[in-house]
Amino acid sequence: MGALSVAYAPHDASAQGTKPVATATTPKPATPPPAGGAAATGGAAKPADAKALYADGEKKYKAADFTGALTSFQAVDALKSTPQSQRYIGLCQDNLGHYPEAVAAYEKFLAAPPAKMAKEADELKKRVDTIKAMPGKVHVDSAPGGASILADGKPVGTTPFDVELAPGKHTIHLELNGYLSMDKDVDVTFASKQDLKSELSPKPAPPPPPPVAVVPPPTDKPAEPPKPAEPPKEPRSKVPAFITGGLAVAAAGVGTVFGILALGKQSDFKSSPSADTADTGENFALVADMSFGVAITLGITSAVLFLTNDDEPAKVGSTQAPKKAASPFKGFTAAPFMTPHGGGAGAVFRF
Repeated sequence: MGALSVAYAPHDASAQGTKPVATATTPKPATPPPAGGAAATGGAAKPADAKALYADGEKKYKAADFTGALTSFQAVDALKSTPQSQRYIGLCQDNLGHYPEAVAAYEKFLAAPPAKMAKEADELKKRVDTIKAMPGKVHVDSAPGGASILADGKPVGTTPFDVELAPGKHTIHLELNGYLSMDKDVDVTFASKQDLKSELSPKPAPPPPPPVAVVPPPTDKPAEPPKPAEPPKEPRSKVPAFITGGLAVAAAGVGTVFGILALGKQSDFKSSPSADTADTGENFALVADMSFGVAITLGITSAVLFLTNDDEPAKVGSTQAPKKAASPFKGFTAAPFMTPHGGGAGAVFRF
């Protein structure tokens, strides 16, 4: 049995479903009738027909009839398994998109490749690695549909949706408003296809809020607490009255001294008239008058401070203004006067 090497274009998972095809450009010929009554497909073939089946498979593979070629090579492999037939079986499965079956056939070939097919063996090793890196496809659906899909925490779409995942274990999370979320673990193999459908359960209705107790308004208005009594006022200090009275006495004393001096100067002027004596006497008289005037004013102020009483406190709850205590002092009138030789001030007190 002769070995024939046929080139192929390896399938890439990212090539939008493009399948590897044989590079032969010979159009597919019509299948000739079986010669000599022997079956061409190997279903009823005898061991002596293995070489004919192999040749038939090669011819169909070159014509891109991968289904027919696969049948012939599988018949040859059933009669006598060889690395060459396993390689062709893998190529046919690869071109038909049956990637797990193709890898299984390739690995049988790579287990004991002929020395003269080292180049083909290297190509198939790379092809096996490429196929095993292909993502698997998971068709995710839910009832009801429209649920958001998160694959390993990343949003990918809404149901129904085909999710491509790298080989390995993954978690599919589904969530939909009004329904309980759901997690599903999937084990994805390379270039595989599987369906994942989940029935979502509606969220339970929230419990009704507890009844609010109605407190009736009180029938009787509570009595207002009594207002605290105002603290008693401290009695007015008499210190200002004493001070003003003392100042009035001092001013009267000063006025008396200067009055006596003025009278003395007046006597001296009568015995010995002079301008200096007259001026000094007038100054003394003026100081005496002013001192008496200050004494009178301070005396009146001191009397007012002594005789004025504190206001009576207003009664609790009363809206009337507090009444002032009656004072025996009615008022006074001060009147200054001038004379040719001096001046002064007079005052009238009323009680």
